[in-house]
Amino acid sequence: MKQKTTSLFGLIAAIALSAVYALGQLTVDATGPLRDRLRKPTAGHGGSIGRELPLKLGVDVLGGSLDPAITTEVEFILTNSGKKPLTIPVSPNPGDLEPADPKVRYSVRVLSLYITSDRKREKRVPGGVELYGNRGWPGTLMSLAPGESVRVLARVAVPPIPIPDQDSGMVFVGHAVLDNQAVHTVDGQTFEDTQEIGSATSTKFTPQ
Repeated sequence: MKQKTTSLFGLIAAIALSAVYALGQLTVDATGPLRDRLRKPTAGHGGSIGRELPLKLGVDVLGGSLDPAITTEVEFILTNSGKKPLTIPVSPNPGDLEPADPKVRYSVRVLSLYITSDRKREKRVPGGVELYGNRGWPGTLMSLAPGESVRVLARVAVPPIPIPDQDSGMVFVGHAVLDNQAVHTVDGQTFEDTQEIGSATSTKFTPQ
């Protein structure tokens, strides 16, 4: 049954991605609803090497609201700016890659897309998305050729735009962080060990 379920999810993901290619539009819709993990990691550790990804990141806010509690659609545009293909995860549903047996260790590649709103680039705006992929799950990884782009739709609680002549300290920047994650569960507690592959940031932008 587990093998049949795995094959079914892989087939659905592959069909969805094939449809995107057929339309000539490389777009990932991560606006929800999403299938989350049943066992969310509560402990672990991570590491970073400070490597810059060969990735050009653009951000386009497709709507806006005066209420910061209301999320709006944001489009993250990722373009391979390097000279070699770049493999990125494209599934917004981490639950699809989680083994049914909690004793089974597994690994995933994770791409986090989010926005910060301060000059130090530390204040993260609520929302954004994490995309997951594993070579064992067809359709969850995408190879971007040099110059090729993919668009990711997500929901972000973009704060109200300040008055132009008022120095609010708001500086909006998009972020993309690519990680490898190893996950395992012991005695009911799930651990996540994360190693950063690299990151990229957009230029400063003003939500419109």
